[in-house]
Amino acid sequence: MKQCTVCGAPMPPNELICGHCGRAHYGATCERCGQSAPTVVRGGTVVCSACGATRGPLSAVPLNLVGSAHRVGGVLTGVLAWAVLFGGIAFGGIVGVVVALVAAALSVSAWVGFGTGVLIGGVAALAALLLLSASRRLQARGVEAKDSASEQAILAMAAARKGVLTTAEVAHNLQLPLRDADRLLSSMGERGRAQLEVNAEGLLQYTFRGVSQDERTGIRVAPSDPGAEARARVDEEFAEMAAKRREGRL
Repeated sequence: MKQCTVCGAPMPPNELICGHCGRAHYGATCERCGQSAPTVVRGGTVVCSACGATRGPLSAVPLNLVGSAHRVGGVLTGVLAWAVLFGGIAFGGIVGVVVALVAAALSVSAWVGFGTGVLIGGVAALAALLLLSASRRLQARGVEAKDSASEQAILAMAAARKGVLTTAEVAHNLQLPLRDADRLLSSMGERGRAQLEVNAEGLLQYTFRGVSQDERTGIRVAPSDPGAEARARVDEEFAEMAAKRREGRL
């Protein structure tokens, strides 16, 4: 029985939705490596993201396409929002001018037309803001789904490689930019899913807890915080300056 990559709850082998946290899982169990890994399109072929074995095109949604519907929907909603905004302002302006002319012909204040145009433009602006908010939510959900599927693939890769991965391996196997692979691995490290180490060759690698089958072959590296390091150096310099001043007074 496999485990949910998010909450760790046990799941039946062919179940794609965790009954505990409700998170979707992508990809059925691979017959070659035995991992519940998403598929990925590589070189025009659908392969297992964990071991690279060829998988059927209908076995699962490829990792390359996960979240794409949300992202495309977000872009289209954003375009619609701007169209509603500018179209509403233009329509409000035209209606305002027409109403103002009619009001002038009827010896009524032209401010009636101005108010009508502002009202229509305000409604259009409100609708555009709601659409832009929906666009951001859709795109965020798309990124979240892609990251969730990528993390599932990373854990499956780690299980197939005795719990040790590098950023370059993840980027190559999952067809991701290096910066995205590094972001995902760093996020998993911050949440305790992986540990950054330096191996015997001096290369950075990630060791995954509960996945590694061999003894560790690297030296643990603490997560770096450039801001904290800079503050520590400044504090040290101020301490040295204070010590020198005290010595000068003595």
